[in-house]
Amino acid sequence: MLVGLIKHACAQPTFVLHGVRKIVQGIAWQEEFLKPAPDILRDLGYKPVKTTRLMNIYYNKDEVAKAKAKLKQRIGEEHSSVSILTRNMEKTHPITQGWCIQNVVISQRWKSKQCITTADVFYRSTEAIMKFGADLTLLHNIFDALEVKPTPVRFYFANLYVSAVFFPLLFRHTDGVKFFEHLRRHDKAFWWLAAKAVSRYLDPVNRYTYRAQVKQRELAQDLDRTPIDAYLMERIPEYHEPHMPKKKVRKVK
Repeated sequence: MLVGLIKHACAQPTFVLHGVRKIVQGIAWQEEFLKPAPDILRDLGYKPVKTTRLMNIYYNKDEVAKAKAKLKQRIGEEHSSVSILTRNMEKTHPITQGWCIQNVVISQRWKSKQCITTADVFYRSTEAIMKFGADLTLLHNIFDALEVKPTPVRFYFANLYVSAVFFPLLFRHTDGVKFFEHLRRHDKAFWWLAAKAVSRYLDPVNRYTYRAQVKQRELAQDLDRTPIDAYLMERIPEYHEPHMPKKKVRKVK
């Protein structure tokens, strides 16, 4: 996952605060290199079949083939740019609002037989931790098929949201306390909702049935609990360490 992008999104003005989701708009982000696809899947806990599903929805072979042919045709030209529409299978889920990834633009500059390749990826909307992270494996497949290694890769999100549902996974890759403080400085409303959500994950009793929440609760149980418990006890007045019994107060007759 791209922790820098997630922190950047959390610091932006909120367009909509919905449940434990903070939605922001007009986000641009750049990465010089993307992690190898197997590392991405491992970090996010996905199985390889996740990439297969993304390929079915977004990977249009004809679009990729035409772009590859055009780039080969223009080898040596000072500037070339091709666009790949990322639409393959129709999204039929009743609540879908369409494809999240809209298109990928590959640009090349040739100078003294040296080729510089860049990529720009345009999004309608996506979730920043789990869904976007998995999308990077799809991009690797597109780049491999085109036989390019773009640097940098730039991303543009019309809508991007960060969900506290996936914070236990995020905290496996960044310091949870420091992230909470970053959030508190920039968006106290979302910070409060997120802190409450994580505190419920730390409860030793599972109260969830939604598969994603069950998985995130399991991840939360394996986090380094000491600093997070201490932080939540300081910042959330009604929080107590979930693995510790509440102290009983003896009533005086």
